[in-house]
Amino acid sequence: MKKLLYILLFCPFYLFSQNTIGGVKAIVPEVEVKRQSQFLVAEKERLLNNLDKALPLYKKFTYDHPEVDAGWYGLSRTYTGLKDLPNALDCIGKAVSIDPKNRWYSIYQADIYEKLGRLSEATSVYESLVKIFPETTEFYARLAYLYLKNEDPKRALKILNKWEDLVGVQEEIAFKKHVIYVGLGDLKRAAAEYQKLTDAYPDELKYRIELAEYYQHMGDELRAKAMYESVLERQPENPIARMALAGAKDASQEAKLNAMKPLFDDRMVPLDEKIRAIMPYFDQLGQNKNPNLEGTLLELGALLEKNHPDDAKTWSLSGDLFYHTGQSEKALERYQQCLKLNPTVFSVWDNTLTLLAIQKKYDEMAVTAEKAMDAFPNQPKAYFYYGVAANIKGRYRDARNQLEQGILMTVSHAGLYLDMLDQIGLSYLGEKDFDSAAARYQEALSKGGETHPSILEHMGDALSLQGLDARAVSFWKQAQQIRPSPQLEQKINAGKL
Repeated sequence: MKKLLYILLFCPFYLFSQNTIGGVKAIVPEVEVKRQSQFLVAEKERLLNNLDKALPLYKKFTYDHPEVDAGWYGLSRTYTGLKDLPNALDCIGKAVSIDPKNRWYSIYQADIYEKLGRLSEATSVYESLVKIFPETTEFYARLAYLYLKNEDPKRALKILNKWEDLVGVQEEIAFKKHVIYVGLGDLKRAAAEYQKLTDAYPDELKYRIELAEYYQHMGDELRAKAMYESVLERQPENPIARMALAGAKDASQEAKLNAMKPLFDDRMVPLDEKIRAIMPYFDQLGQNKNPNLEGTLLELGALLEKNHPDDAKTWSLSGDLFYHTGQSEKALERYQQCLKLNPTVFSVWDNTLTLLAIQKKYDEMAVTAEKAMDAFPNQPKAYFYYGVAANIKGRYRDARNQLEQGILMTVSHAGLYLDMLDQIGLSYLGEKDFDSAAARYQEALSKGGETHPSILEHMGDALSLQGLDARAVSFWKQAQQIRPSPQLEQKINAGKL
């Protein structure tokens, strides 16, 4: 005891603190306590995102304790947060050199290499990780991704094969290899990856269906048919296979669609499978005007309405069918029914508002646009449609208020931006504030409006109403060159409104 007191009294460099470790009291040197405290203060500031405070604290810590890898790691993360990637890379490199077996340091180092575009170095890091941790499958996936990003698909295939040797045939690996082979144009090997899955998991019908669909993509109808038939042998009511095999191989499009009618009239066949079967035919609507094809597609749409009336997708698809066959009234009815069932898809609002504009139902258009703005406050098109309707109804200030709000959201929509400026100008023309209208049209002209026929025409209108007929005619002529119309011709000939 006397000896211990002697040490405490006369050896001040040996200061101790008492901690409890694993339930056992342990004496920790005071210098270690200070080091831990210094590190924790820096780490706390980083975690609180006080990076400007964390940076000098970490720099001081690594200067005082350059042998501590965790300090360099924390400093690296701080530099990354401050978007100083070169310094972040330098610091994580020091952490890796101190503890090369710490996988998290290496992963972080590779991430920084990738952010800097140094893909070869990032790849090298993961090559080392795969060697050090051969059982960690995530490293194989990441290495394959980096090889692909570095435009080296053959090495990506090689590492995927190693991964497959480790874990056996797996869906994730096979799909990745399939995509690579497709990219390389090796369609047979791409198909072989799906076949491998089918062989390894004979009762997983989705692999057979994917292989059949890929054979169809390749134009190999015989193999596709055989694969679909193998699906029906295991599951006779499988809707995808039944739909794919509807009609004879060499039947016309109408005959194949007619063969689908019993399936479309079967409520037990999922709606999604019916939509999937009918979608490839949409591209032919409104082009070759094949009345037989259009009629058959509309009949299938009617069967969807009959058998799936409570699903919004039914009415959206049916509306599209009528829209593309030029039957706007019927299309509008179906889009409106779709919105009643599910108002969360903006494209349906857009289609509905477009048809209301075409049909000049401006009162209904204003009401619908207002509902669309409530449902999608960040969709500028809803504000545009509202502005159009309000302008036409003579509510110019109301139109302008919504248009000015919506135009703020058109940064990435140059065409819509000009359309909205045009409508704002029209609102001023409606109020007979010709100077303000001309000012907004001048703004539009400086931002691409010189190729927008409506802006050119309405700029001419604003100038004419100010008595500047010669300048007005110049703008009308420009508009006439882009989009000729009898109305413009009349304005030009008269030299005034």
